[in-house]
Amino acid sequence: MRKLANLTKEKLINLYLNEKKSLGDIAKIYSVSRTAIYRKLNTHGIKQRSKSEARIEAQKQDRVPQQFYDIDEDFFSIWSPEMAYVFGLILTDGCVSDTGVISLCINDRELLEKVKKALRSEHKITLSKHQKGLYYFHFAREKLVADLAKLGVLPRKSLTVKFPKVPERYLVDFIRGVFDGDGSVFFDKRRINYPLRSKFVSGSYDFIAGLQQKLESLNMPTRTIYKQKTKNGWNYMFIYDHKDSVKLFEILYKNTQNRLFLERKYRRFLEGIKGIGA
Repeated sequence: MRKLANLTKEKLINLYLNEKKSLGDIAKIYSVSRTAIYRKLNTHGIKQRSKSEARIEAQKQDRVPQQFYDIDEDFFSIWSPEMAYVFGLILTDGCVSDTGVISLCINDRELLEKVKKALRSEHKITLSKHQKGLYYFHFAREKLVADLAKLGVLPRKSLTVKFPKVPERYLVDFIRGVFDGDGSVFFDKRRINYPLRSKFVSGSYDFIAGLQQKLESLNMPTRTIYKQKTKNGWNYMFIYDHKDSVKLFEILYKNTQNRLFLERKYRRFLEGIKGIGA
């Protein structure tokens, strides 16, 4: 095409990668179609920006409304204590929609603020208009969704999710996220001297069985997995008594310098250990 004869690879790299012009912008300069520029990119082996990257660039250049927020798109690509915790929380208490929106909806804004900070996100945390005390944190990026899918977080995962492969170094952080998502700590009033109890619950037997095996590798005892009927199907759970709940507390919170955990569960453990909740 004559109109593109002067558009060398070097010029295209400068326009598209350095000056961050869109395909449409470049097409206007050379009076050709956007498709023609797209083909030119492929001819020269230049990788096209993803849809989310293109939207962010358009936002920065004020070409679209300010409706997209910064976030670390590589967060779930590299294991870290923060990544492992947030992954565990989303796997148990979060969801991914068919349209690619990742959501966390919990009744603790403070924890969502911690997650938001870990993700280096500027997305808003909003209060539910329909359920008192419930907060929403939504974000959507193609890479984040793709990375979570590789880790096993898929739409409608709750009944079929399996325990993922987690590096041993980050196992405790991941399980702490799982506990804050689908675990609980409470007091058995029938046991006055040793009331503390802790419990893990899941809609997936494969996940709860895998979780118990990993906790056994951390020297927690084997417990019976119970099956419980719910309005939506079945849940599976196991419960630790007072002594083993204290042990679980020591495992989960021993090295939490980033303070990524649900404060009220942490305090409930302390109350039980100190005998306040008896």
